[in-house]
Amino acid sequence: MISIIIPIGLSFILGLFVATTYHFTKKGFSHSQAFIKNLVMLTIVTTVVMLVIGNNVARAFSLVGALSIIRFRTPLKDPLDIGFVFYALAIGMAIGTKSYEIAIIACIAISTIFFLIYKIDFGSTQKVDYLVKLLKSHDTENTLIEEVMKKYISETTLVNMVRVAGDSQTETTYMVLFKKNTPENREAFMHELNSVPGIQRLVMVNKAIDVEG
Repeated sequence: MISIIIPIGLSFILGLFVATTYHFTKKGFSHSQAFIKNLVMLTIVTTVVMLVIGNNVARAFSLVGALSIIRFRTPLKDPLDIGFVFYALAIGMAIGTKSYEIAIIACIAISTIFFLIYKIDFGSTQKVDYLVKLLKSHDTENTLIEEVMKKYISETTLVNMVRVAGDSQTETTYMVLFKKNTPENREAFMHELNSVPGIQRLVMVNKAIDVEG
């Protein structure tokens, strides 16, 4: 009985550690509470599966055959989510094979490394950029828009342009990088751009925040 309770209890504790690491290092709004709970559950279930298999090869093949009929319909849109799924699986497998020392050290080391990568923003090519979407009428002076852009923006990329309302209006989306990324500077940019005659609607979104539809 103790040989079963200890692995399950340890997998619960380390599963919470894995889920907590994900919770505090995941940017944006794309992660859900259900996925965080699932990381804990996945660690525990993997441990139980490894305990059931033990050293029995026949059980291992039988389990693979049984699990092969399962079809997973929920897609993981972020590669980071896939990484954490494998993280939980690896910890569960280590505990299930009674390699407690490996599980504990690996859990601490991986989470520490990932927190460090998160803090230094490793892999980021630029600090912050924004998506600016504006709806303008056809009589809008594009030169006025360009003047405002040059004043506040260091880099501008046209993402999309769509004609709407019977070709009388155009919805344009830009990806922009501010010369000086401060709240005051962004507010002044929005105010001046919105003051251009012919601008019907103006929206700015932080591109660094992932929003899933």
